[in-house]
Amino acid sequence: MLRLISKEVLIFLFFLVLSGIFWLLMALNETYERELQVRVQLINVPKNVVVTEELPQTVRVMVRDKGYAIGSYLYGKVLKKVKVDFETHSNGKGGGGMSNTELQRTILNLMYNSTKVVSIKPDRLEFQYNLGRHKKVPVKLLGHIVPANGYYLSKVAFDPDSVVVYAAKPLLDAISVVYITPQQVLNFRDTVKREVQLRHIKGTKVMPEQVKMTLAPDVLAEEEVEVPIEAINMPDDMVLRTFPSIIKVRFVVGSRVLRNMPKRAETKQLLPRGFRVVADYNDIVSRQSDKCRLTLVSFPAGVRNAQLVNNEVDYLLEQR
Repeated sequence: MLRLISKEVLIFLFFLVLSGIFWLLMALNETYERELQVRVQLINVPKNVVVTEELPQTVRVMVRDKGYAIGSYLYGKVLKKVKVDFETHSNGKGGGGMSNTELQRTILNLMYNSTKVVSIKPDRLEFQYNLGRHKKVPVKLLGHIVPANGYYLSKVAFDPDSVVVYAAKPLLDAISVVYITPQQVLNFRDTVKREVQLRHIKGTKVMPEQVKMTLAPDVLAEEEVEVPIEAINMPDDMVLRTFPSIIKVRFVVGSRVLRNMPKRAETKQLLPRGFRVVADYNDIVSRQSDKCRLTLVSFPAGVRNAQLVNNEVDYLLEQR
């Protein structure tokens, strides 16, 4: 009984496999359309040439053929690279390429005679180059960078901080910086370090193509400092006296910057170095007011939202 069942199973499996083979042969004999990826390579590039706009790595080719041919393209090693010879296809003026007609002919030469090419994307190949013309430009931040509440961005650093750009002279002259690809870093309290790509500028080659980015946040602190009032545009025979002679300036600053600001050794009180508050004689004469207007004209790097406690004070003009 078992032998009979086993024999029936084997017969069933034999006919199942046989029908599968017939089905596969019929399917492979059908005509199909399929998109193929064909690799592209630029060859014979001289050593003194820098390619600033590369060829695409692949072209997408829509073909029509029998199933067995399509299968050999997809799973075999029939399709070779499209090789673009620099010496043959350079125009001698910083560019070159392969036309649609030549590209189609080259691809057809890589395929079976029965294969029909329906479409090619891109429909032509182009490259740009120069003979080593370059310059060094700084790397700049691009994106939406917002530290957590109570923090601010105290430092942005790139390593390297500048890159070498190769391009044709008109384009090279117009480039002064290279930006990173847009970044979004939000609500951070600790230092952020990332490898970031540089934005591609058509017709250029940038070396290196990526840099290390460091974003350092810092805690904000509110501080104030007493700054002497300075008279400007005074006639030689006049003296300005203000009451008071010093004025407080309130500001926001990061803790790292604050630690490095000059202080009095005895009291640790901030010194007004880098701050400048002025009273303009010309403004006093033109206003004819009993109050003297003050202006904060400068403050140290890293200080934010600096404001005078009072914008006006009493004054007295005296003859020398």
